[in-house]
Amino acid sequence: MLAAVTIGVFRLFHPVEFDVQPVRGSVLVMESDGRTRVLENRETAEVRGAAKIAGRGGGETDFILSVPGKIRREFRGLLEIREQEGHLLAIVKMDLETAVASIVAAEGPGAPMEELKAQAIVARSFLLAAHGRHHGFDFCDTTHCQYLRQAPPSASASRRAQEATKSLALVYEGRIIPALYSANCGGHTRSLAEAGWRVEGYPYFAVDCGVQGKIAGHRIGMCQMGAVAMARLGATFREILARYFPSATIEPR
Repeated sequence: MLAAVTIGVFRLFHPVEFDVQPVRGSVLVMESDGRTRVLENRETAEVRGAAKIAGRGGGETDFILSVPGKIRREFRGLLEIREQEGHLLAIVKMDLETAVASIVAAEGPGAPMEELKAQAIVARSFLLAAHGRHHGFDFCDTTHCQYLRQAPPSASASRRAQEATKSLALVYEGRIIPALYSANCGGHTRSLAEAGWRVEGYPYFAVDCGVQGKIAGHRIGMCQMGAVAMARLGATFREILARYFPSATIEPR
């Protein structure tokens, strides 16, 4: 099973500089321009060129990454900053399950636990089956791939949903599927043919899900609003996924 994923973050801001800071209690080791600098006690480094940042011994660590005046977020993992076409590209290498919990936290705030579990399995399946979507890294942190924020605390609902479904993925004909989802299908999801998509592998089906409202998203795979409605009526995550992914099975990977 894939142990880690690489995620390009803050790309929409086209940054030309970053601020990097250790989370309290962490130590950062930054390599840049052939020099090594150790950051601790909330010391901040301004980064305007290529750099690599890790914990002591090269292991993952907790750090805060900022685009000055625009966005600030805490991550756990390894950080590489590359120079690319006149701006900087920040790539975080993080544990797969950390990424799953972070996606669930971004996609499902306030949702029932069974919907969060379904979301965790869908997110994990996509990460496992669709890695390498960008040149030089696996995914971005926007809805082009999957929306991702900082890792949630251990007691949070999103983290508990990730832990409760750890290693589980959607499988079709022996392969993990790149499971898709959208915010609101308006009551009916679409098949690939209806959407005009030509994608090999899992044949996404048109499904009635009993929710109404303004359509938001591509309407393929799991409808998040429909999944929330099912969970509130007592459906389990397995029942939710069986509705939206007929013919797929939930298996440990």
